[in-house]
Amino acid sequence: MNNLFTKRGILYKISLAQNIKSAMKQLKLYNTQQNHFEVERKFKFDGSKVILLEKNNGKKLFDNVTFISEKSFTDVYYDNHSENYPLTTNDIWLRNRDNKWECKTPVNLTASMDSYHELDDTNVIKEFLDKKLDVNKRRSENIHYNNEEFKDFLFKKYNLTPICTITTQRRNYLLNNKFTMVLDTADFGHSVGEIELIVESQNKVQDAEKRIAFFMKEHDWFFETDGIVMGKLLAYISRFNKKQWECMNNSNMLKKKLFPETLDNVVTK
Repeated sequence: MNNLFTKRGILYKISLAQNIKSAMKQLKLYNTQQNHFEVERKFKFDGSKVILLEKNNGKKLFDNVTFISEKSFTDVYYDNHSENYPLTTNDIWLRNRDNKWECKTPVNLTASMDSYHELDDTNVIKEFLDKKLDVNKRRSENIHYNNEEFKDFLFKKYNLTPICTITTQRRNYLLNNKFTMVLDTADFGHSVGEIELIVESQNKVQDAEKRIAFFMKEHDWFFETDGIVMGKLLAYISRFNKKQWECMNNSNMLKKKLFPETLDNVVTK
């Protein structure tokens, strides 16, 4: 019996190590892929069910559940207060995450989920902001910048300043060796989960949307999508910045965020 238990233990450790290795390889690929599109759906979750998830002992089993890591990070988001938030009202999210600049720009190819193209090079971000904010009409001077001084550059050229700072405790998972999932708890008390697929071209976005919808419906014992599901930043703005919330509501961006197409509609298309 002991030998059998030992063998099973060894096999389990080998299998777990292989899953983690596969997961890390996939996450590394996502992080290094220059031209990619993120398709993601947020959900609420019951904290008491996380242990069932991690043991893969819920009502409907996953093919496999791989816990990747737990980490804490701090995001500082930027927009123009004086011009009624031209970025966030257009579903554009410019942030500095632990000293790394990122700008998530909407693809808008799905009605039920968020789809973004993420920019992480400051030169590319600058080119995007020049076009989006029509900077040539506003300021003609050539302002020098480098990566270390990008924050000052954002203020001098676009009048972009911090709108909020959020520290998040995040648990990362890979489900069925395909879907990346995070469970986030923000420092102001808001929790939310997110399922994501990364695709390399826009024409694969809608297929990813359907795959996520099928997957979440199959495991709806864990993924709660009924009612309003807010991401961390929307929850923060709704609580602490009434003006910005009203601007976002007036732009109609909130309607899609708060009332996306149902998963049932996606799977029956």
